[in-house]
Amino acid sequence: MIFIVIIIILLAVVVGKIRGGRFEGLADLQIQGLPWIFLALGMRLATAFLAAKGMELTLLQIVAYCLFAYVLWRNLKLPGMKLFALGVVLNFLVIFINGGMMPVSAQAIAAAGLPEPAGTHMLLTAETKLWFLADIIPLPVPFLARVISIGDILIYVGIFYFIQKKMLPRQKQRKTLHFR
Repeated sequence: MIFIVIIIILLAVVVGKIRGGRFEGLADLQIQGLPWIFLALGMRLATAFLAAKGMELTLLQIVAYCLFAYVLWRNLKLPGMKLFALGVVLNFLVIFINGGMMPVSAQAIAAAGLPEPAGTHMLLTAETKLWFLADIIPLPVPFLARVISIGDILIYVGIFYFIQKKMLPRQKQRKTLHFR
């Protein structure tokens, strides 16, 4: 997921620049609690790495999501954060209710051309709760092949929107909202 987030950020910056946005707008993001985000990301990476080695650390994953929730709560007033937060909540909900693992569709895995799930993912079954929030949407794009969830999409849209709002001058934003 981190690789695709980097792609979304780069795409948002390029689109923002094409729309007349300025890099200076990204200098003051006004995100409160940013160090906690980096800690949570580190915890998620550690969880994925250890899960690939056969160690399940469900509690570590849950703590990481709680840190994300804390930072998101503090920043809900920022543009795009409500979408981002909703995506995180939906992902957390499906992971938590299914024992700390993200269910993933076997059909979506095949459509994306990926191997069987490992690490922090498990195959979606008839017993999977809230299956519609799981990783069921294939992205069969070369070098970006993934299976994503509705929550992931909301996270990506929230990030994209946040960057657009930060890059575009206030007058430009108003002009794009009003038709003459």
